[in-house]
Amino acid sequence: MSDSSLGRVSFIVLRHMRAPIIALICVYAIAMLGMVLVPGISDENGQTMYMSFFHAFYFLAYTATTTGFGELPIEFSNAQRMWAIVCLYTSVITWLYAVGKIISLLKNPHLQSVLEEESFVRSVRKKSNDYYLVCGFGDTGSLLLRGLTDAGLSAVVLDSDAERIKALDLRDYQTKVLGLCADATIPRLLLDAGVEEKRCVGVLILTHSEEANLKIAVSVRLLRPDIKIICRSTSPENEGEILAVGGDVHVVDPFRVFASYLSMMIYNPTIQTLNEWLSGAPDATLEQNICPLKGGKWVLCGYGSMGSIVYQRLKEKGIDVTVVEERVENIQEITHNAVLGRINLETLKRAGLKGSVGLIVGTNSDTFNLNTIHLANQVNSSAFKIVRQNQHANEVLFKKAGVDFILQPSLVIARMVLFMLTAPLLRPFFRRLRLLYDNDPAKLADIMTRLVTNIGGSRPTVKTYHVNQSMPAVLNFLDEKTVVTLGDIYRDVSERESFLQMVPLAHQRGEVFKEMPENDLQLRQGDEILFCIKPGQKNLFDANINNIHTLGYLLTGKEPIKSSFFRWAMR
Repeated sequence: MSDSSLGRVSFIVLRHMRAPIIALICVYAIAMLGMVLVPGISDENGQTMYMSFFHAFYFLAYTATTTGFGELPIEFSNAQRMWAIVCLYTSVITWLYAVGKIISLLKNPHLQSVLEEESFVRSVRKKSNDYYLVCGFGDTGSLLLRGLTDAGLSAVVLDSDAERIKALDLRDYQTKVLGLCADATIPRLLLDAGVEEKRCVGVLILTHSEEANLKIAVSVRLLRPDIKIICRSTSPENEGEILAVGGDVHVVDPFRVFASYLSMMIYNPTIQTLNEWLSGAPDATLEQNICPLKGGKWVLCGYGSMGSIVYQRLKEKGIDVTVVEERVENIQEITHNAVLGRINLETLKRAGLKGSVGLIVGTNSDTFNLNTIHLANQVNSSAFKIVRQNQHANEVLFKKAGVDFILQPSLVIARMVLFMLTAPLLRPFFRRLRLLYDNDPAKLADIMTRLVTNIGGSRPTVKTYHVNQSMPAVLNFLDEKTVVTLGDIYRDVSERESFLQMVPLAHQRGEVFKEMPENDLQLRQGDEILFCIKPGQKNLFDANINNIHTLGYLLTGKEPIKSSFFRWAMR
């Protein structure tokens, strides 16, 4: 136990047990003194015998445990027996008082907090694998941890809600997740969570407080200047302050991300379909666009943090949008494209919902959003409906509401952060795809066809692989000056001329980025490759890049000699 924890435990114990300890000492001191002073029986010479302090302590010690050894060291006088009765009843009452205090001490929340913190610190120090420190275990943190553990990554969690931390023990995560009920804005607790440990490879700040997120980001950067920081923020001002901490820091704004998703759904539906499929969205397939509506008018209900960003992004794409907002101060700059009033049947009709192709409901109240969808169905049931879901617990209600697309800010952040950690080349890949869609739709169609053919409809695994120590077999052959191509590493070992069911989506070497690289690309140390892998094929691919004998066979077509004796004999 650390010195600080030992000091806090000692302080709590002494403060709580001071009175019973003093009471026990006083009762035993008086009892021992009485036993010594009370005259005993006379000896053979008629001399009155007295008990020594040692024998008095010995008598009180064994009677305190309800063990009866009799009257020791000699038979008691009646006066001693009377005093012994007084001592026995007094000490029993005192012990009951002390035991009660001990039980209440064990239930003391402050002592439990210190002991839990110390146990947490020891567990973190014992971790042997790399881990991410997650600050905030709300809906976003919960969804993100599911993805992290499914990807084989480890995490340590800090959250100020004790019930959320207790929920960690109820989740069937693939790897052990350590959690502590603590305020992550306190630097000492960040240290307890191992932010300075080399095994801590990143800090994910996901609380709902902009101020808390900024404070954590600043504290982490001061405590660990080189660590990766990914922070949630919905405020442009706060985002600038977070980015100002410097180093490897990234800010995720769920509303800005969703605005990009929404504009793609309308303007680039094929890319958004691919994005949903790669993200593992339920029922997502490559054969059907999510939103097959490119033209027409849209109605946007709510012009808050999310609505303002969505409106700007859609207007940039030339999409006709009418805003419905009840606060006049929010729409002063867009009065020509807005309808003022509380959202009801009348305002929806005034906004032109009946002739619109789509409706977006994006307030911060799930009840209000669900009610708006109900009203909208009475005005235009055929409109494409997109709704914001704020609480993950309301998922059942939103699925029953009959909407076409549900936005969960927590899910948007979780997906984006997960891909930033496991597949960092995915974002530049989609940026390149948007250019392809505008300039060469046929090429984008070829990519989709290749994915459908090789991967199919199942949810794929998307991961960025680095040609370094994580690919020991590849690195070994490169060190020996052997040519290793991209196609070599994902051949099917059972049929060498065929390939595993996976597609290389992107390749990056230094500043040079290429989407859909060819199989004859010669690999070099330091290369990064983004793969889309069919479920069940990842283990086979891992064997190719980790096992020297397997990769040697794929490169040469000859079964390698694995035995040291036979290799010596061949020489």
